[in-house]
Amino acid sequence: MVDFHPIIGSVLPRILTQLNRDPNTLHYGSFDRNWWHYKIRDFSSIILQQGGYFLEMAADLPEFGGNRAQFRSFADATVDFWAGRAVRRGAFEEYYPWEDGYPPLAFSTLAIAKIIHRKGTGTTRHSDALRKAAFKLTQRFEPQAANQQIAGLAALAVLKKLDPGLVNNPKFEHLTVKTLALQSEEGWFNEYDGPDLGYLSVSLDCLWDLYDYTGDPRFYDSAERAFSFLSRLVIHRRGSIGMHNARNTDYIVPYGICRFLQSENQELVNSARQVAAVLYSGTDSPLHFFHATDDRYWSHYIGHSVVRAQLVLDKIKPEHETKLPVIEPSVMKQSGMVVSSSAEHRIIISCLKGGILTLTNQDDYFNDFGWIVFDHGKQFVTHWWTPSTVFSGSPDDIRISGHPVPFRENTSTPFKHFVLRAVSYFTGHKIISLLKNLLIFRKSDPRYAFTRHIELKEDMLVITDQISGLKGSELIVKAPRFSKRHVASADSFHPEDMEMVKGYNVETESHIDGSVFIASTLVKLH
Repeated sequence: MVDFHPIIGSVLPRILTQLNRDPNTLHYGSFDRNWWHYKIRDFSSIILQQGGYFLEMAADLPEFGGNRAQFRSFADATVDFWAGRAVRRGAFEEYYPWEDGYPPLAFSTLAIAKIIHRKGTGTTRHSDALRKAAFKLTQRFEPQAANQQIAGLAALAVLKKLDPGLVNNPKFEHLTVKTLALQSEEGWFNEYDGPDLGYLSVSLDCLWDLYDYTGDPRFYDSAERAFSFLSRLVIHRRGSIGMHNARNTDYIVPYGICRFLQSENQELVNSARQVAAVLYSGTDSPLHFFHATDDRYWSHYIGHSVVRAQLVLDKIKPEHETKLPVIEPSVMKQSGMVVSSSAEHRIIISCLKGGILTLTNQDDYFNDFGWIVFDHGKQFVTHWWTPSTVFSGSPDDIRISGHPVPFRENTSTPFKHFVLRAVSYFTGHKIISLLKNLLIFRKSDPRYAFTRHIELKEDMLVITDQISGLKGSELIVKAPRFSKRHVASADSFHPEDMEMVKGYNVETESHIDGSVFIASTLVKLH
């Protein structure tokens, strides 16, 4: 049985360090250490107030019984601090002042509302802040990052439970229908044009909140479909799928997964047990993704998900783990994910991410993240989730074609931050779509074209690449593990950063024929 008690104990002091614990200061209850202590930020990132929910839930663990009252006092302080900031002009800042962003609105309100609901203190003390948050949540919709929208809807569900007058029922139903429509037939929710298991696990946590606070079976059905997609890939990969995620996340949070351990459906229980064992049995290893996650995201949703998962596990009788099944080879048409196997070798291909692939066999692995074309200060990368990419074939013989995405490094400067603050003061969240287009959403460029042909044979894996449209001055190199797409929670350390291939014999040959770059990679399986 998975046990999170040790890692909760080790991360607790780090999370408490992020909190201003001095009751004799104006900043008491702020979870942004960069603001209240280091003074290197000129606002308190309100999304970090979720750390208070971690403390509220951790107070229920037996090992912290002696500090229970203090934990809950700190949680009260985070609520008070949140309420004082929520009523300010341009409130709900995460990355810059006067941001009025949706993620800090959704996640912080959800955590704060759940703390208030658990305490049963009512809404009177913080009515202005809760009313303002509820109004904003009903006026906004986030279709590009579904986990944020699901968190916002969950926050509204808790607010409705606290005070039905805070949320209009027809508006909540309208948002429910729109939110659930973001789920694909394959079970995943849209995250920057594709599936991302890290953010899907966050969505699972919030779907359980929605089901618990509303009793609406639509949320349970949605959670079950999401879990089915997640479990299939995790069991096949025997772990997190990392760079195959649309948003490049390595972590997967456990609460929504562990809730299925309480299901009356034995197949779901077995699947949840298998997924939990694959993902979390090795948390004592310093190379586990939990240990590479920084303190910001432990204060964010990871910390309280782990604590909530342990509270579920403490109620469940330990059982022997069941044998991991073999996942049937398939090409998933909507997500472009391909799973296949040959004997003891397993492969995952992300067609819509330029055909990046991972081959595994027990402790051995091979990764290929495509190519980078350097052209006069610009980079053109094939490793980018692009819905316009075309793919066809079978799990053992897949062809992919598309255009690389141009990328230019964006360096932070004092002048840029000055302009950002000036513009955000007058426009707030209206500039967020522009910033996303600059940092996140980029279209492929037709000046170059690439094709990738992947064949999984009995004794070898063959990858044939072509990049056409070359002028003759370009430099073409193998891409490292890093994705060029900006995602705040991504780019934590991973062992594959230092060693993308382990245990496999790989041979790559390349040449340029006129305006076409051609490369052939052979990976021996025996």
